[in-house]
Amino acid sequence: SAPSSIDPTKKNFSSERAWRKSFFSTIFILLVLISGCKDSEELGLNVLPENDPLGTAFTDTVTIQCRVLTEDSVRGDELSASLLGAYGDPVFGVAKASIYSEVLLHGSPTFATLGTVDSLVLQLFYPGYYAATTTPQTVNVYRLKENIDPAATYFSFKDFAKSDQPIGSLTYQQRPFTREVVDSDTVSPQLRIPLDLALANEIVGLNGQAPLSGNVSWRQFFKGIHIESVGNTEPGNGCISTIDVFNSRMNLYYHDTTNTPRVYQFTLNGGRVNHFEHDFTGSAVGRQLQDSTYGDTLTYLQAMSGTKVKISMPFLKHFKDSGSIVVNKAELNITLTDGSTTGYPAPFNLLALALDANGNVGFPVDYFETSGYYGGGLDASTRTYRFNLARQIQGILDGRIGNNGFYLVISGSGVQAARAVLGSGKNLTDRMKLKLYYTKLP
Repeated sequence: SAPSSIDPTKKNFSSERAWRKSFFSTIFILLVLISGCKDSEELGLNVLPENDPLGTAFTDTVTIQCRVLTEDSVRGDELSASLLGAYGDPVFGVAKASIYSEVLLHGSPTFATLGTVDSLVLQLFYPGYYAATTTPQTVNVYRLKENIDPAATYFSFKDFAKSDQPIGSLTYQQRPFTREVVDSDTVSPQLRIPLDLALANEIVGLNGQAPLSGNVSWRQFFKGIHIESVGNTEPGNGCISTIDVFNSRMNLYYHDTTNTPRVYQFTLNGGRVNHFEHDFTGSAVGRQLQDSTYGDTLTYLQAMSGTKVKISMPFLKHFKDSGSIVVNKAELNITLTDGSTTGYPAPFNLLALALDANGNVGFPVDYFETSGYYGGGLDASTRTYRFNLARQIQGILDGRIGNNGFYLVISGSGVQAARAVLGSGKNLTDRMKLKLYYTKLP
């Protein structure tokens, strides 16, 4: 929801009427003049001059101050995907993602015709990845000692009590483009982690008892698992996998008394929480977090509850020093630095969130305009993200909205491991800028 100082349902109608009257009058005059010109450049339509005969002005020199901050946390429960792994980033340091998940019954199993227990396997499908897939990692699975409440809200810093020793481990090297062969079937890329046979025997030993009658009783017996991945996290090593939790499962393989192979599948579709950790020690990001002036021509965003950027425009009010103005267009341009995405793809979308005087965060009023107007998507050809903030900036200049700045964050930061190195307001070649087109009112 929008911050308390931003109410998109309430409008200053006198200001809006003045804005519309001036804007459409300007457009009408421009169209008349254009029809009589042989060359559009006679009116400077490619780049509007600072002052033109119609009273329209342009600037892209608004002072923009950037400050990198650690993200407090992001929502970690019941997301559309889960993240698993660890990697070392030469700019951001070490990032880790682990998964807490319930493992639930799928119907009420019966093992009355059990012959022999063969194995218990955690099957995790991974349709995506981030960073390097060439470094082996070890995934460990622990049994939880604490229940996950599916109805509760959990953030990505949450930890749950677990067993001291893992109930399963696997050393692997991710192969995201290689289909696996399982029991003569070719299947999507996945991890198959063998779990303790003792746990499988414990489960089948409950045949006919309350824990296998339904998930209410089952949750008391088996509270869930913690899945974590460890390995080489030196700069340039490691990987974060995207786990398809909806199709992942725990499989109990056995033969019945007729020696027929069978499998019972537990689901991972219950309560689950992603846990994220970051260590910025010794990295460029860590140094700037300690000293905001260090390398401040660059600024940094990282998903998975990593970093966000506080954007301030402290001198906007001076645009009204010589009288009222109407904002025709206000486009915030944010550019990726050249070469910064090698090995670390940039996020597809960012969000510019408005702050109120109490530090509460919400969408700027422009977010609620027609679809596609607000922006925030990456233009790969120019390495630029663009936001349209005309109504927000107009509200700031009119005094209806406080000039409390913006938070820049990665959209969907709970389900991806992306990061971005961006030019700040002090960068000479990839400068963050507000392109402001406005009309001075008489």
